[in-house]
Amino acid sequence: MERGRPIIRAVIALAVVVFAAGPTVAAEDTTGKISIVSTSVAAGLGYAWGDGVLEFRGQRYPFKVTGFSIVDVGVAKVFAKGEVYNLKAVEDFEGMFMAAIASGTLAGGAGAAAMQNQNDVKMVWTATNQGLSFSLAQAGINVKFTEEARQAARSHRNPSEVQPAAAPGPR
Repeated sequence: MERGRPIIRAVIALAVVVFAAGPTVAAEDTTGKISIVSTSVAAGLGYAWGDGVLEFRGQRYPFKVTGFSIVDVGVAKVFAKGEVYNLKAVEDFEGMFMAAIASGTLAGGAGAAAMQNQNDVKMVWTATNQGLSFSLAQAGINVKFTEEARQAARSHRNPSEVQPAAAPGPR
């Protein structure tokens, strides 16, 4: 795990530089929290899938993630937590987030990412990993709300009334 710390520090430093160069840090009412559980499989090109929850303005919005990576090898389960910035409307969270991700896993490891989607919504997260994998690659993650969360966002109902979603976590 000690060997992975420089990679994590480098990605976090990159995130700070990227976001410092952009607009001023978003106000609290445009900030949300995320938690994601995903599985990835890769041999050069990788694919990942999983579930997550966005907490925004006191509401919880479950979503699905699918993703891809390049220069990635292995199989891993990832438990990520982070923050979302510049989220003016919950609908702006959906879409393709692109990032430079660095992580390493041998039985258990860590990673970090700074990502941005087409709506200028930014996401920074750290993750713990289980499995055997190595990644130092450009990656993309597609975020889609569940149908219930999408309907709740459109009608401004409380999504927890529609689907009680617990934050993903280690199982």
